[in-house]
Amino acid sequence: MDYIKVRSLDTRKIGTLEGCEQELNRQELVVVEDKDRGEDVVEVLGVSKEAPKNGLRYSFIRKLTPRDKRVLERNESESSKAFSACKEKIKQYSLDMHLLKAYIPLSSTKVFFYYTADKRVDFRQLVRDLAKILKKRIEMRQVGVRDAVQMMGWLGLCGDVPCCVRFLESFDSISLKDIEEQNLPLSPSKFTGPCGRLVCCMSFEKKNYLIKRILPDVNTDICVKGKEAKVIHIDPLRDSITLAFGESKKELSLQEILPVGYEVALKRCESCEECCVRYSGVEISDESVDLS
Repeated sequence: MDYIKVRSLDTRKIGTLEGCEQELNRQELVVVEDKDRGEDVVEVLGVSKEAPKNGLRYSFIRKLTPRDKRVLERNESESSKAFSACKEKIKQYSLDMHLLKAYIPLSSTKVFFYYTADKRVDFRQLVRDLAKILKKRIEMRQVGVRDAVQMMGWLGLCGDVPCCVRFLESFDSISLKDIEEQNLPLSPSKFTGPCGRLVCCMSFEKKNYLIKRILPDVNTDICVKGKEAKVIHIDPLRDSITLAFGESKKELSLQEILPVGYEVALKRCESCEECCVRYSGVEISDESVDLS
């Protein structure tokens, strides 16, 4: 099944276009119906075989007309003025918040203000003042730091545009455990993106290291071909495991120690979302294991 992927102009979130029978070109702007904004404009990214990864869906109305384009340009100009007015009021009331963007959708019924804040902000007076100035309904939306980078754009550690800005539809959870599992140095600062969180691109490598979940942990003693050995290092990308037999070390292929049919267990690990005891940090005793 084919899906038409589109990007919103305000948050830059990627969603799915529904109900369109017309041929659309990449980077073309189309008018859609949004449950929060009414009529709005989104950018066409193209057709994809990949199913939607979030619940963001838009109903197609029409291709952008010359009139729509004029309204869009007018709203962009008004959004810039609304942003300046909001910044002044935030300074006036000394509110602990960082304003990111003001956005007026094609319907022109509301002004959306996006901001980040470390704690809850009482902006009731701010909203009242802005409603009087702008003569529109005001909606304040707090976003997370990763959403802020996706919305505003930045440069990643790689020197390129971050993945969230270019193509990510949803944010995967990344933790220090992923750094350790991927045999990287435990220096979080080296893997921190412009949002201050661990880089999303580490999630792309997770499947390559799944096999470590069915292998013994490093420093575990195991029996290999009748000999006792200690696991020193596991490198799934090179299909190798380094073992210590007493004072000597030997590198073997993972296939030499993996049990027959391990692919079945690996497939289950891929779908279990790290729920097994080994990765949950929960300790169990022998009494809690049912061996019947």
